[in-house]
Amino acid sequence: MSQSRGYLDDNPELESALEWAERWYHVPVLLVLLGFMLWNRVQSWENFIVDGEVLFSGNDAWYHYRSTQYVVNNWPATMPFDPWTAFPYGTSNGQFGTLFDQIVATVALIVGLGSPSDQTVAMTLLFAPAVLGTLVAIPTYLIGRRLGGRLGGVTAVTVMAFSTGWLLQRSLVGFSDHHVAEALFQALGVLGVMVAVSVAARDKPIYEQFIERDVDALRDTISWSMLAGVAIAMYLWVWPPGVLLLGILGVFFLIRLCLEYVHDSSPEHTAIAGAITMATAAVVSASRITVLEVTATSQSLLQPGLALAVGFGCVFMAWLARFMEQREYGRYVYPATVFAILAVGAVLMAVLTPNLWNFLTRNVMRVIGFSISETAGTVGEAAPLRDAGILFEAHGFAVIVAAIGGLILLGKQFLSDDAPAEELLVVVWALFILSATFTQQRFAYYLVAPIAVLSGMVVGRFIRWFDFSADDGIEYYQVLTILTVLLVIVVPLFAFGTTPVEAGSTGPGPSIQGWDESLQWMEENTPAEGAYGSGGDATLDYYGTYQQQDDFDYQEGQYGVLSWWDYGHWITTRAERVPNANPFQQGTGTAAPFLIAQNETQANNILDSTDEDDAKTRYVAVDWKMAETNGNLGGKFFAPPAFVDGVQSSDYYSQLYVQSNSGVRQVTFQQQAYYETTVARLYRFHGSAAEPRPVVVDWENKQTRQGAQYRGAPTSEEEPEGQQQGRIVREFESMEQARQYVEQDTTSQLGGFGDNPSERVPAMEHYRLVGSSETEAFPNSPQYRHSAWTKIFERVPGATVEGTGPANATVQAAVQMHNPATNKTFFYRQRTQTDQNGNFEMTVPYSTTGYDDWGTDEGYTNVSVRAEAQYQFRAVGTNNGERTGFIGTTDVTEGQVIGEDNDAATVELEPISIQQGNETSGESREPMTEDATEAGA
Repeated sequence: MSQSRGYLDDNPELESALEWAERWYHVPVLLVLLGFMLWNRVQSWENFIVDGEVLFSGNDAWYHYRSTQYVVNNWPATMPFDPWTAFPYGTSNGQFGTLFDQIVATVALIVGLGSPSDQTVAMTLLFAPAVLGTLVAIPTYLIGRRLGGRLGGVTAVTVMAFSTGWLLQRSLVGFSDHHVAEALFQALGVLGVMVAVSVAARDKPIYEQFIERDVDALRDTISWSMLAGVAIAMYLWVWPPGVLLLGILGVFFLIRLCLEYVHDSSPEHTAIAGAITMATAAVVSASRITVLEVTATSQSLLQPGLALAVGFGCVFMAWLARFMEQREYGRYVYPATVFAILAVGAVLMAVLTPNLWNFLTRNVMRVIGFSISETAGTVGEAAPLRDAGILFEAHGFAVIVAAIGGLILLGKQFLSDDAPAEELLVVVWALFILSATFTQQRFAYYLVAPIAVLSGMVVGRFIRWFDFSADDGIEYYQVLTILTVLLVIVVPLFAFGTTPVEAGSTGPGPSIQGWDESLQWMEENTPAEGAYGSGGDATLDYYGTYQQQDDFDYQEGQYGVLSWWDYGHWITTRAERVPNANPFQQGTGTAAPFLIAQNETQANNILDSTDEDDAKTRYVAVDWKMAETNGNLGGKFFAPPAFVDGVQSSDYYSQLYVQSNSGVRQVTFQQQAYYETTVARLYRFHGSAAEPRPVVVDWENKQTRQGAQYRGAPTSEEEPEGQQQGRIVREFESMEQARQYVEQDTTSQLGGFGDNPSERVPAMEHYRLVGSSETEAFPNSPQYRHSAWTKIFERVPGATVEGTGPANATVQAAVQMHNPATNKTFFYRQRTQTDQNGNFEMTVPYSTTGYDDWGTDEGYTNVSVRAEAQYQFRAVGTNNGERTGFIGTTDVTEGQVIGEDNDAATVELEPISIQQGNETSGESREPMTEDATEAGA
């Protein structure tokens, strides 16, 4: 007898307390852990309330808000089709308006007593991920308990509670996406199958019992299997691409039934559970079909079809096992036959239905094949997880413990005749999710559950070896062992990297706040959908019900707003306008080539090829990230080239690597092709012409110790007098000096830094800046003279200016514009040539007068960016045989720019006397300041 046992015999009250603690300790511990999980996820909720409005984090949360509002208005129906995105087609996207939105809408209706306000719906959605993320711990505990007892379940929840990985990030308040609901319902589906196959192993159902209708013997197997099927169907309802789970279950049943036959056990019991589960999942998911085709992105024939295929496979393998048992085939003939049949079936599918075969293999490789497409690589969550060390940072030693647990369970399946089927299911689940995570890091939020339950299994079974029981007393070494094991798992989660509490601190981020200013401006200062050119109210019902269709017929006055796909949902929900592209990656075929088009004609042709006759793209919204080439700063310019054939990001920019006090810093410099793109001409120059300046980017070809080549700062070159060694951006007195330097130094180029092209960039004639955000991304940066976070441009017919001046001369026009949002001015410049008679014509997008005559009441834009003076024209020509300057001014009305007034603005350039030396050749030095640069106008 241990000393503690004797002490307990003398203290019956303490013994009773210890017995109670042993029986119920997990309840208060779980409540504390769940409480911490919820608190940690909601601690920053006030950060999402900005000026009384709820701002969500990310992109998809905003479309979920729209989908949830629709369910609130039409409960329980979800939105069948949405014309408020993917202009000019509209969309029906099955990943939104699913069970997740219905759950949130139902809660909002309850909280709002049947009529919730917009704020109530927004607040409900705001907290939804935190609540669902906390609830994931419940199936995690139950799975962990099945594998490692109550301590195993508690350990699993502990790992999940203190993990700083993707599940925490996806379940923080404000990240109101369906990801966390996926994790919850997938865990419920796995738990359901674990229970179903365990009950089947206990009750051992066989085919004859169904014939004899032995309900009592079959009741538990059928009931639990059907519940498992419902749980799987609910997961597919939350996220239709979740067919990955059906694949996991298919592989599990394939391996398990083969192992049972090899170990002289009947596969029939597990097969019956599998068949009922899959049949139930097929029937329930079939009730949600929205498209009669095979696709993974919507509720289609794929989900019930795959479920039926797995169920049929279970039935076939059970029949084949009986057939071979009756003929006394060898144990290994069965798995060999099964895999041979699968191989033949795959070949036949590839030959007879190549489209279906390509669809299945392509999606398998995309999810677990460790390879992604170039376009998928531009999506943050679809990028592969390239560093396994990130898993350790997120989950600590639990990753190693889980790996040990997985190997133990896997070895047991092959070496033991009585290994439970549910243990193999967890191993297969973990392996598939691990493969999916390294292929696309988005799946990492699934991974915490397998890691947690496998860690819990190891801890629970390890402690069980010490017979931790109050009946036999408690030794100190046992307590120390338990504490040591738990500390090994828990402490690294706090000691290395970001702590769980730090990881739980969050906010909506600067992007949505920077965009929201301009989108609110757009909602208030542009015509409603359906009112462009006519005025009046919107003709497109924002929460209307529209029948599913392939191509929505937009009516006259309805229009699109082009931007990169990242921002489509913000445009839909915050500006209540219809974006061409959206985070479903719809519209990239229009947005990408438009943004990198090398001339205005090409850009216009791209829009004209998709626009309808009576509904056109009227606005373009760009932010600094779309124009920024440095991805380390948050730039997204790299993305559009990935969606356009024949080009790549290196056609537009290159990298330099500079050593600084904080380490190696990446600097990007641009080629001329970058400055010719539509997005650069809009964001950087506001559609104005841009002249090269005497700025040179200089570098030196170097190599690392491993022999890799790279471009670095020119630290070894001999520099001309007045030029400092090691500078990567050099400024000269004149263009002639800059060009001479580039000719002599082959590792340098003219321009390419900031707003400095290598060659002249012509002006745009049909795009004008009409509004922007007040927030500036780089208020004091030399790379951006005008860095409003987001800028709104309008596509207009433009006004025709006709004039006369000296014959065969270059006429330059300029007008100074003021942006009240940033309180900064800029010049729009354009130039043209006069003919032999001195006549010229140009089209300009900016007006100087008549703003108040054409606003939203008339169906046009309340232009905020306005001229501070008339257009100024100048030219140098010959007058009476002498070289003479010519100048002139004119106004351009708003009606002329928007096409309501077809009359041309006119100007006659008058000669003025100029002094020798006052002519500008473009070779003189222009300092890199805004005032000096613009003074030439």
